[in-house]
Amino acid sequence: MLETLLNGGPFMMVLAVILSLILFLSIKNIKEPYKTNSIVLLGIFSALFGILGTYIGVKNALDVVTAINNISPEILINGFKISLITAYAGAIIMFFSALAWYYFVNKHNLSNI
Repeated sequence: MLETLLNGGPFMMVLAVILSLILFLSIKNIKEPYKTNSIVLLGIFSALFGILGTYIGVKNALDVVTAINNISPEILINGFKISLITAYAGAIIMFFSALAWYYFVNKHNLSNI
C-alpha cells in the first residue's frame, strides 16, 4: 500500500500535506469552530490537484508511446494505473473532508453564518 502511494510521485506528497492540514483543522474544530470552511476548500483543492497529477502522468505516458514503436500493452496499462493513483487519493481526501465539514457545520450550528 505504501509503495503504491509513493509511486504517485511529488503530487502524492502535496496531497499528504493537504490531508495533514485537514486533520489539523478537524482536530481544532472538535471543541470550537476554527476555519471550518477551509476543510472543504482543501478537500476540493486535493481533488483538483489529483486530477492534474493524472493528466500529467497520462500525457507523459502518451508522449513515450509515440517515441517507441513497439511497446508492450502491459507496460502502458501499468503506467495508466499509476497515473490514476493521485486522482483516487484526491477524491478520497475530498470525500472525507466534505464529511468532516458537514459534521462540524452541524455541530457548531454554523449554517446561519
